[in-house]
Amino acid sequence: MGTKDASSLDHQHGTDCGFAGTLKNIQLNDLIQMCCLSASSICMRVTKDDRIGTIFIVDGEIVHAACEDIVGEEAFFRILGWQTGSFESIEVSTTPQRTIQNNYHYLIMEAARRVDEKAGLESEPSATGHDLPEDTADDRLRVLIVDDSPMMRKILSSMLTASNRVKVVGMASNGEEAISMIDDLSPDLVTLDVNMPVMDGTSTIKHIMIKKPCPVVITSNPGDGSSKSIFNFLELGAVDFMSKPTKNQDILVQQQKILERIRVAATATVGNFRIARIPKAKTGNPTDKPVDRVCRRLVIVITGPGGHPEQMSLLSGLVPAMADEDGAVVALQSLPSSFSEPFARYLFERCGCQASPIDHETSLCAGNCYVGNHGWPLTVTLNDHRPVIVPNAPEKGAIQVDRLLSTAASVFKQHLAVVLLSGANTGEQEGLRAVHENGGRIILRKRASGMVAEPLDQVVEAGLADEEVNPSDLIKAVVNGFDLKH
Repeated sequence: MGTKDASSLDHQHGTDCGFAGTLKNIQLNDLIQMCCLSASSICMRVTKDDRIGTIFIVDGEIVHAACEDIVGEEAFFRILGWQTGSFESIEVSTTPQRTIQNNYHYLIMEAARRVDEKAGLESEPSATGHDLPEDTADDRLRVLIVDDSPMMRKILSSMLTASNRVKVVGMASNGEEAISMIDDLSPDLVTLDVNMPVMDGTSTIKHIMIKKPCPVVITSNPGDGSSKSIFNFLELGAVDFMSKPTKNQDILVQQQKILERIRVAATATVGNFRIARIPKAKTGNPTDKPVDRVCRRLVIVITGPGGHPEQMSLLSGLVPAMADEDGAVVALQSLPSSFSEPFARYLFERCGCQASPIDHETSLCAGNCYVGNHGWPLTVTLNDHRPVIVPNAPEKGAIQVDRLLSTAASVFKQHLAVVLLSGANTGEQEGLRAVHENGGRIILRKRASGMVAEPLDQVVEAGLADEEVNPSDLIKAVVNGFDLKH
């Protein structure tokens, strides 16, 4: 499915408008994936003998393809079915009408399947079935561990295989080894270290997402300035992050948490991954104090595995939209509590949102975002008739997200909206019930569009979802709902 001739790029002599040159022996599907992963906009003309096809990519999405007398997905599949040819980028003045709706992961994999199917039909059928994997009937979760520490690989392997639901199919000491092993083993999930020799975690996840997308969980030790790189990993397609096991904590508790994170992450539909579309941040100072406007409406945005890019994209527009409604936003993440302050700063740097970590009693001011962790005890209450959010000491047996939602519902009543994104942890759902009982709303990002739907399925099955909304309509659904309830 490659192009073995040259790729020529438009170049105007005497101007700085990019590079002109050739790429030899490159796979066409790899080039398309690189354009999509980098959120590029390009029109690609592909030539094979006397046949010509065009593929339009807009902001990382394949929107249109045309080949001979057909358009849309079938044209795309026909073009990628050519084994050799040449391609060039061409200038277009307008974007054509969209004829392709499926995401690029599906399109690339379906194109590859069709090529393989065609090759299989043209080759002689196998005389026996002895080449089937020996563990075809093995339904355990197949995990590849990637870490440069032999000791950590051994620890993670022993913790994972203690469960009869997990099988460690391989261990790699760097990204280069991992890429080769993924091709051979096709694991259900990869645990990926951040800092490694030969090929580090960043390069590795890019290769995985381009070559053979599968759920990836980043493993690292929080701190030492690692938080920003973790956010970058999550925006490159990693489903989740988990801390490496440590000696000074209960090993059985750590094992239980790791197994649960692995189990949930493995349910991710990686083909639904989308790069966060975030407008350029406004200038300002992240240490500026929030404008002292009383918050009269509150939105709590909860995300979990697979939901970080969704949350980033949503908050960039939701926070200013709520400012116009005298409202504020509380953003709950599933990362360690030590990441709250770095995440607030990251939100400001990437989105321009005035964000603060919830590390002390804080007045909720309109137009601001407050960052917390749904494993940390938070309550909403009134102080001198003003709403405040307060971090509390943990209570044994308390479900922290339930406590936050219940107290927020009692203060804001019908002026509260809860938005649930991929992987959102909703505790025992007592908090969600309290939201309903007090007249608030529960809005879900459409499950079919997200990466991890399982926790949201439970909310729908319990009859607690008021709306299930396409990502592009979430902000409108939140704001319009407040307008209707005044």
